Order: sequence, then structure tokens, then C-alpha cells
Amino acid sequence: MSEILLVSDDVVGARMAGPGIRAWEMARVLARRFKVVLAAPAFAVSEADRAFLDEAPFEVFLYDAARPELLLRRAESVRVIVVQGYVLSKFPGLRDLDRPLVADIYDPFVLETLFIHQRKIPNLRDREAVHLHDLGVFNELLRRGDHFLVASDRQKDLVTGCLLSLGRIGPEALDVGPALDHLLSVVPFGIEETSRSSESDVSSSPIRGEASSSPADFQSQFPQIKDSDILLLWGGVLSSWYDPETLLRAMKTAREADPRLKLLFLSTGHPNPLVPSMDAVPEAKRLAAELGLTPEVVIFNDGWIEYRRRGPIFQRADIGVSIHKTHFETRYAFRTRMLDYLKYGLPIVGTEGDVFAELVAVEGLGRVVRSGDVEDLAGALVVLAGDPGERAAIRNRMTAVRERFHWERTVAPLAAWCERTLAGDFIPLRRPSRDEIALVCAGPSDPAFRDRMKGWAGPLARRLPASIRARLRRFWKA
Repeated sequence: MSEILLVSDDVVGARMAGPGIRAWEMARVLARRFKVVLAAPAFAVSEADRAFLDEAPFEVFLYDAARPELLLRRAESVRVIVVQGYVLSKFPGLRDLDRPLVADIYDPFVLETLFIHQRKIPNLRDREAVHLHDLGVFNELLRRGDHFLVASDRQKDLVTGCLLSLGRIGPEALDVGPALDHLLSVVPFGIEETSRSSESDVSSSPIRGEASSSPADFQSQFPQIKDSDILLLWGGVLSSWYDPETLLRAMKTAREADPRLKLLFLSTGHPNPLVPSMDAVPEAKRLAAELGLTPEVVIFNDGWIEYRRRGPIFQRADIGVSIHKTHFETRYAFRTRMLDYLKYGLPIVGTEGDVFAELVAVEGLGRVVRSGDVEDLAGALVVLAGDPGERAAIRNRMTAVRERFHWERTVAPLAAWCERTLAGDFIPLRRPSRDEIALVCAGPSDPAFRDRMKGWAGPLARRLPASIRARLRRFWKA
């Protein structure tokens, strides 16, 4: 019998985004200690995908949402199930299996979809309906899970509050462990070990598991970028919560001081065919043209770089950028592209407000700029571009920080939890019913809440001191 099943909600293969990468790397680390199965959606599988998946040190199961019984049958043969995203809503049968269920919510999707729908759905009533659906999916994940994975302490605070409001944290959870370690683990997105010895060494040691490539390959793919250019790299997609407008306006200003600056947006699409196109892409292209930033200066790569072939691009870049708007999604986000900047030794220029801005500021890994401030961003780009010594110093400082995020280290809390659970040290907490959650949400002013409480409050109250009984009587009469 396999021990652990990880179910990815996103594509896993030669080309994959954050959720698929996370599921793949977690499975890789866990497979060193357990028998692991990784399940992923069975979209069109290319020869590159097959070659990639064939090298997995664990079993890979490609599922079809139209045939849920096949995944459920595979899940019946494991002892622990790890899910992410919308998996439970797509396969509700997983909720009913008598298996410990781990919910990976490093990506609090219910916050992201609010911003996506703001642009995609013009009608407020329809947006409310879609949001309530997404919120229901999120809440059901929190209600049914036995253990929860988050990417940062900020996310832990967010999820702790959600669990508390849904009745998952109460007297029973307190008795099991007041630190809630049995319920929550901080498992950041990770990186593999790499090296970059010097500024001029853009073809440094190959990354373990990555396909080899050369500067010539990069040059053939991006002939606009010359050796003398200072390349800014936007290492992911252009989602609705980012701010390419401020970056493009800052590029125009910065190039007046340093015309060597060029900008590469690494991906304008997504490897998952179910992910809708982002409105930010055509808007960014239109603005770049309006500002006179030609395709020789600002490059939009319309493809998706293979996971194991992205190294030479990051190694060729000089500065990694991540510019976003500051709002509540920002506070709880964990920008996975920042890990690639860290992995490949790229000095970072990022906007204030997220968890990586704190890391960059505290550890001296680049520059943190004010949200929406074109002049502040342009100044930071010009300073870093003109100081190769500072960029080299930043790469040296990244060496120690990088070790904190090795996948072997970040996945360790999950591996330890699985070890304890498979050894029999698992205490399932009672999951509140939907009716109970409704009563919690209704509060003491709701008649149903009062009727439910009176059923057990009387016997309890008789054991309390008279002064407390008097206060309770006033409460019920209020």
C-alpha cells in the first residue's frame, strides 16, 4: 500500500506553474522517506511531459475530472492524502474516505479570485455569486482538513482566524496542543541548491536535475538582448494583482539615465489550459507601445519556459523584479517567482507590503520600493544597474538566505507530521457540521442559537457560582 497521495490541482510536467511545481517537489522530498503517489490532471501530455514524468522517483497518476472514480479508487489504497486548490470540490468523494487529509493552502485562492473576477465579470451580483462559491470551496477545505499547510507566518495568522471562526479551534484543539502544531505547519515554497560564482559567469554549474543549455541557446531565443545590456527579469505571469504599469513607466524614466536597461516578461500565458487569459497582458503591451518602449527594449515572451530549462534565462538576467499593488492580497501572498530570483542569485527589486519585501529589506537582497511610485522604482533600477559591485555583494548575501528555502528544509514539517501520523500518533479533531458553523456565524442574538445553547447550559450553570449564574441570566434576557 502506498503511504501518501498528493493531488495537484494544476499541471505537472515539463511546463508547470507554482502549484504543480510545489506538488512535484514535495513529492520528490517525501519519496525519500515514504512511498508516494503524485496525482495531476491529465491534460494533453507531450513527449517532453512524458520524459519529465518518467524520471519521477515516485508513482505519477494522471487523473481525469470526468472519471472521478479512478482517482477515488487510487486514493483508497493510501494512508494520507494531501490536496490543494479546488481538488475537494472536484472530487468530493475524497472527503468521505477514512484517511487523514492534509490541505495545502499556501495559495489562498479565494483572495486571488476576487481580483481576477473584478476584471472578468462586470456585474457585481454575478461577482458576489462567484465569490460565494469560491468561499464555500475554501471553507469546506478548512472544515474537512485534518492538517493545514501555509507558506508563511502571515498566512498562518490568516488561516488560524478562519479555522477559529469555523469552529475548528476550540477546547478539543486546545487539549491536543495549545501551539496548534498538530493542526498547522508553515511549509514555504522552496528551491533547489544552485551556485553562481561571479557576475560574468552566466553559464555556471548546471542545476541538479536541469537540462543543460548554453548562452547561445539564450541568444537564439532572445536575440534582442545583448551581452552589454542590463536585463531586468519578470519571472512569472502577469496576474491581475501585479502592477506592470508602474514598472513600464519606471523603465522609460530609468532608460533615460541608463539606456542599457531592458526588461523581459518571462511568460504571458499559463501552462494550464483552464486558467483564463490575464487582462494585464494586452494592457501592458499597449502601454509599452504608448511609452515608446519597443520590442527591442521590453520583451514579452508568449510561451512558457520548461521547468528544467529556465535556468539559463535567470542566470543571464541581472535584476529580478516583482512590482505589485498594495492591498490585502499582497499581505498574504507568497510570490513564488521570488524563490527563483533567490535560487539564481538575482538582486531583487520589489514593492513593499508582502512577506518577501521584509526579507529583502532585512537581509539586504536588493531594493524595496513604494507602491505605485514611478520615481522611486526608476531610481532603484538605475542605482542597481550602475553598481555591479553591489549586485555581486547581494548575491553573496543570498547564499546564506538560500539555504533556508531548500525544499528538503521547507518540507520537513510536513514530513515529520506524516511520520507521526503513519506511526499511529494521530488524533483526528471533530469536524463541525454545517449546521454548527451556521450557529457560530449566527451568534447569540439568533433564536436558533439560544435554543441550542439552552439544551446544555442549564445543567452546566447549576455547577457555577451564584454570581456567574446571575450574569448568565442577564445574558439570556438581553
